[in-house]
Amino acid sequence: MHPDISKTDKSELQDYFELAKKNPLYIEFYKEHDCAEKAPVLSKKELMPILKNNFKLHEEKIGVYLVRSGGSTQNPLVFPVDIQENQNQRLAMAKELTENNFFTSKTIALNIFGYSDMYRTAAIMDDILEKCQATTLALSAHASYKDMEQAAAYFKPDFILGTPSKLLCFAQFLQEKNQKLQIQNLLYAGEFLRHEIQKLLQKVFGIKQIYSMYGSAETGIWALSDFTQNPSLFSVIEGIIIEIINPDNDGYGTIAVTNTFRKRFPVFRYAIGDLGRWVNLDGKVFLELKSRETKSFILSEQHYDLDEFNFLTSSATAFQIQLSSKDFKEVVKMLLVQNVPQNQKLNFTVEKCEALKKLLGYDELFMEVEVLLVTAADLYTDPNTTKTPQLLDLR
Repeated sequence: MHPDISKTDKSELQDYFELAKKNPLYIEFYKEHDCAEKAPVLSKKELMPILKNNFKLHEEKIGVYLVRSGGSTQNPLVFPVDIQENQNQRLAMAKELTENNFFTSKTIALNIFGYSDMYRTAAIMDDILEKCQATTLALSAHASYKDMEQAAAYFKPDFILGTPSKLLCFAQFLQEKNQKLQIQNLLYAGEFLRHEIQKLLQKVFGIKQIYSMYGSAETGIWALSDFTQNPSLFSVIEGIIIEIINPDNDGYGTIAVTNTFRKRFPVFRYAIGDLGRWVNLDGKVFLELKSRETKSFILSEQHYDLDEFNFLTSSATAFQIQLSSKDFKEVVKMLLVQNVPQNQKLNFTVEKCEALKKLLGYDELFMEVEVLLVTAADLYTDPNTTKTPQLLDLR
């Protein structure tokens, strides 16, 4: 446990653990443990079989809010949340956003987040904006860029919301037409905002102020950031207990989330796959994020772990997944170093490519996907470290 966690949080953590360990979902998982501080961290790997074996939707007496965590279309994690508890958390977030003047009743927001396959970012943001008494223009990431441009021209929003990759595509669309917008505020989530993308978005959209929000499908949204003032530093709302597990010398460790809003389906010490540390700035404590571990990535707002690609790569000597963007599309190339007879190469790559497309939920409007047989020399090697990464993100 991180040394900065307060006595109050330790007491709350223990109380919440008592609740979690009695829940039918987790009786087996926590049966050997009585102390919250020594209880195992829960991750997606453990949670998936727990939900598969113990959660029966048709046996629930009242309805639930189902939200999908990213990952493959073949093996998604769909997490249940009590509807009212979910609303309570969003109300707490809306209260923080309003009090910190992120959104006001005068806000008009162009929302180009995505909503597909029970992955609900766009709808979540619409709901939170409305809880702030703000106006949302709900176009979603699947609207055409022309429609986004027309909505911006007609409604003159003062906020634009989306993932950096989708915002970048929209900005490049406008740039090709030599068009610019005047939208003062930007809110991003779902991906890290790299400096070169930030500069382009500010130039094309006329952005003066940038904000961010943070969370996960399993834990909800629970942190907010004034990115312009303090990049990568997030304030955590009350009701959420954050632990930094196994911090390194710089204080960065696995972020584990306990969400005390969730009583019906507890979320205790859930590792969301990101690294972070505590930072004290002017007497205030912030959570500072570090880029995702290099064995995972986000594509079209969905999170994938390299382990999910094992069925495609297990027979290869080596492999590399290269991510880039072209013509407003996400480009995924899988390079395989594998001995395949010459007369079988074409069928082999076609079959692997179809399987990869299925895994990624391929949509030709937003993606290009390719599988190539290569030699080891064709894989990208970092000139400084001389390491050849399995995942290369060039976006």
